[in-house]
Amino acid sequence: MVAALRLQSHVWNADGGRRALLLHGLGSDGTTWWRLASQLAEDGWLVIAPDLRGHGRSPTAEGFTLAHLAADAAAVGDGWDLVVGHSLGGAIAAELLASDVEVAAAVLIDPVLRLASEPREALRTSMREQAGGVDADAIRRDHPAWDERDVWRKVLAARLFTPDVVDAVLDHNDPWDLTDRTSRWRARTHLLSADPEVGDVSLDPALAHHLASQPTDAGGRVTAEVVAGAGHSIQRDRPEAVLAAVRKVVAEVGVGGVDDPGAPT
Repeated sequence: MVAALRLQSHVWNADGGRRALLLHGLGSDGTTWWRLASQLAEDGWLVIAPDLRGHGRSPTAEGFTLAHLAADAAAVGDGWDLVVGHSLGGAIAAELLASDVEVAAAVLIDPVLRLASEPREALRTSMREQAGGVDADAIRRDHPAWDERDVWRKVLAARLFTPDVVDAVLDHNDPWDLTDRTSRWRARTHLLSADPEVGDVSLDPALAHHLASQPTDAGGRVTAEVVAGAGHSIQRDRPEAVLAAVRKVVAEVGVGGVDDPGAPT
């Protein structure tokens, strides 16, 4: 058993009924979920998006195994109607879904479920370069589809992120393979892969569809899709696709979803 940290958490609609937990990726923080959190809050959800350990305003620590990170997330609460995780946050969600934490539905956005040595070192180089600050103009150039608020939330998150966290996350989780976790998932789970034609993909579409084809021992149901035109940050490149995935899974488990302005009344 690992000791959990008390994470700094960002809360939308504190009086909301349905409960959603949003887990960000490496080098980001909870505020980068501003769009999805706002959409859920407008529909009556309580939304909590913590800063992971070593990120944002949360404390840092010695251990950065996925077990440590999942224990921190589990300490935020239980009984989630929805969990959404991106990249590293998707890996943490994979751990939570296989644990005793109660989750009804989940959407994992290009989660890092498996990481081989070559892409690991490429990721290390890229993320160490971002640590301490990124240039807003460079973000705009590399990600023309991003909203200006996405650009600046990324800039601010990078200022509070240090290279040692990159090394700790990568070195403390070697080997990195969470594909055996899916057999223990009880939640209705949807996997979103980025478009390989656009850029780097954390969750290989072939692996995602293989995982979706396997029965889970715990009774969960897993589906998968590739989001055309989206890079790794699908929630920034194609936010409507993430919202559609959230609507789908929560409706299927009877939780209720985000209102669809285009739906007939």
